Amino acid sequence: MDEGVVIRAGSGTCRVAVGDEVLLCRLRGKLKQGRQRAQNVVVVGDRVRVQPLPRESEDAEPAGVVEEVLERRSRLSRQAARRTGGHIEQVLMANLDQVVAVQSVSEPAPQGCLIDRLLVAASRYDAKSVLCLNKVDLDPAVAADPRWDYYTSLGVTVVRTSAVTGEGVAELAAQLRDRISILLGASGVGKSSLLNAIQPGLSLRTGEVTGKTGLGRHVTTHTELFPLRGGGFIADSPGLRGFDPWELDPEELRHSFDDFDDPAFECRFRSCLHRDEPDCGVKRAVTLGSVPGWRHEAYLDILRDLEDRQRDLKGY
Repeated sequence: MDEGVVIRAGSGTCRVAVGDEVLLCRLRGKLKQGRQRAQNVVVVGDRVRVQPLPRESEDAEPAGVVEEVLERRSRLSRQAARRTGGHIEQVLMANLDQVVAVQSVSEPAPQGCLIDRLLVAASRYDAKSVLCLNKVDLDPAVAADPRWDYYTSLGVTVVRTSAVTGEGVAELAAQLRDRISILLGASGVGKSSLLNAIQPGLSLRTGEVTGKTGLGRHVTTHTELFPLRGGGFIADSPGLRGFDPWELDPEELRHSFDDFDDPAFECRFRSCLHRDEPDCGVKRAVTLGSVPGWRHEAYLDILRDLEDRQRDLKGY
C-alpha cells in the first residue's frame, strides 16, 4: 500500500496525493462502521494508506481505496450544526501547522469576534496564528487601527495585504512557505484572491460582496489543499459565518486568552470567569486600559455561546 495526503474530501470519496499522482479514492467500508463522533471520517490534510486500483482504460482517472487513516498530529475543529445536538465534531483540517485568519477592512466590514474565535481554536491545537488584514487599499484608516497591532503582543503575526495592489502579498507568501496552513475567514474577505495573487495559475473562483447584506457570497464550496511552489501547502476554505471551537469549556477558554493571565492573578476567586464576579483583576485591567474593552467583549461573547451549548447538551 502507498501513503499519501488527502487534498480534497467529499461524501464517501476523496482525492489523495501519492507522490506526483492524485488518486480519486473511495473509503473502505470498515472506516465508516460504528458510531461516528466526527462529521467526516477523512478530511483534508489526513495522511492515509491507499491501495491503488488498476485502471479500467488508458483514459480512466487513477483510482484507489483508502484502507487506513493515520493518527493526526493536530487538527482544527468546531462544533457542527446545532441540529446535531452538539455531539458531532466538524474537523476542518488535519495535520496543519498554521491558521491564517483573514479579515477585510471593508467589503465586508471587520468581524472582530470571529478572529478571536479562530485564534482561540489555533492556540488550543498548538498551531501558529497569523492575522491577515486584507483589502487595506479600501480603507487605510481602518487598516491602521491600533487594535490590529495589539494581536502582535499576543504572539500573532499580523500581515496587511491587498490582492489588488499587491501590498503585503510577498510577506504573506513568506509566512506560508514550508508550512501546512489553512486560510479561514468570512465569505468575501478575499481568501481566494490572495491565493491567486500568491500563486498565479491556481485560478480559484472569486466572488463579490452583496449590496443588501454587506456579506460575501460562498464561492469556495469545499476545503482543498494546494502545494505551493516555494514549499509548503495551503488550504482554501469556504467562508465562515461563525466558529464554535469543539469541546472547549469555560475553564479552558480563560487560559486561551493569554493577555488575561497576569491580571487574573489579582482576581479574588481562582474560578473567576471575569464577568460578574467582584474584585476581578481582568475587569480592573479593562478599566485601566491595559486590556482593551473589545478584547474582553470578544471573550464574553465566546463564553456566552459555550454556556448556551452546555445547557443545550444537558437537555439533549
